[in-house]
Amino acid sequence: MNTQKYNKTKLFTKEKTIEAHTKQSWMNDCKLADNLYAVQFYAKNCKCNTCLQVAYFTLDNAKYWYLNFIYNFMYKCLDMNKLHFVDGDTESAYWAIGGPSFTKTDTNQQEYEDNLHQGFKYVIKDQQFYDANAKFFFPTIEGDKQDEKKLLGLSFENEGDEIFVLASKNHCIHTFKRNQLTDVIKLEGVNLKSNNINKQDVIDNILLQKQHKELIFDQVNSQTNCKKDNCQRLIV
Repeated sequence: MNTQKYNKTKLFTKEKTIEAHTKQSWMNDCKLADNLYAVQFYAKNCKCNTCLQVAYFTLDNAKYWYLNFIYNFMYKCLDMNKLHFVDGDTESAYWAIGGPSFTKTDTNQQEYEDNLHQGFKYVIKDQQFYDANAKFFFPTIEGDKQDEKKLLGLSFENEGDEIFVLASKNHCIHTFKRNQLTDVIKLEGVNLKSNNINKQDVIDNILLQKQHKELIFDQVNSQTNCKKDNCQRLIV
């Protein structure tokens, strides 16, 4: 994907911001404090390391292979009544799969963890088709990174026993991280640590939506920009 930036943002005083309005490269500005503004300019020179043909091919091909896997594999050999699409992005998808579940106790720790890696095992309706075609999508050699990342292949990103999704790129999943079971939260554009957002906040948001109420957070994101020996911190 092409993620190059084609504009620049600078921090100015009020007087410098007014002066910036007279320049042809001025795009927009935003007031941050009484005498501090974030001013956005068009860049005079742009550098892109990815040609447009490659960028468009990557995105279009990802969408094609995404649908190819769903309609030409999942629909043909899996019981889609036991699968529910919950979240997705350009190159990833999260599915809720109907299978046996275990309540974690002090005596079934290993059995509980093994059950989290069941994959599509309990929703296969055509085992012969699955065995013949799974090798074209999933890794076939355990622990082999080259096989896991093969061209046009798929691999499991996360596996867990519960997931809460509020929107695209905004979910909480109970899964393995650094060989430990924990709640992993993904919230695009927000610093989770500085804003103290946790799993219960996600659940409360869902419960309040059912009551037609809103849960509003005061978010604080900070970014430090340095140019030569001059560093400035931007807090929004």
